[in-house]
Amino acid sequence: MKVARGIRRGVVATGAATATLAVGLSMLAAPGAGAAPATGTALSRSQLLTVGQVKQADARRDWIRQVDRGILPRTYCGPASTEGKHVAARMARGFTDELDAYGAQYVSRYGSTASARAAYNSVIATLKTCTYSKPAPTHARKITENRVVKRASGDLTQVIRWYDYPKPNDPGSEAGGFPYAVTLKGRTVSVLAFGEMGPGVPAPNFDKLARAAAAKITR
Repeated sequence: MKVARGIRRGVVATGAATATLAVGLSMLAAPGAGAAPATGTALSRSQLLTVGQVKQADARRDWIRQVDRGILPRTYCGPASTEGKHVAARMARGFTDELDAYGAQYVSRYGSTASARAAYNSVIATLKTCTYSKPAPTHARKITENRVVKRASGDLTQVIRWYDYPKPNDPGSEAGGFPYAVTLKGRTVSVLAFGEMGPGVPAPNFDKLARAAAAKITR
């Protein structure tokens, strides 16, 4: 059996150029260049998922750690896959089973609903065209999901899932699943970015996470 090429210690290992998956917390409140006044843009950690909620939605994995401190590393697709321009406030929280599953929730707040919608659209566009980390020569990549999750009134959530899988010339390598859920709610955008060896969090479980995240964030 060859060494797995999925996820190891928070690093995407399927690509020739790798990027660290997010585990940690980063919180800023300074408006970006050209941003609207940040009145009413405060964020609270109560708007973030907890490790208990993650574990409840995906009980097949032993999610045991919630990371709230430290500098937040880049996601698989880079910063543009978690937020847009003119961010007034941002925060994030990471989760892991400390083995082969990692994930994070990013929440960004904008000065207007128009700025938030533009950010939502740009994040989705980035995920669909991401070339930040290409799969290794022994692997191929495809998008296996691109759909809107059933949602409460006023929410708009889209799920996009990448899947890196070994080619026939390297059958012993591990595949990797990378589901994202992007939610727009008023002036707030929430991004769930998860990854693990194998196909990743099952679609129904990930939908539960997306709905739980959407329920917690404010407009």
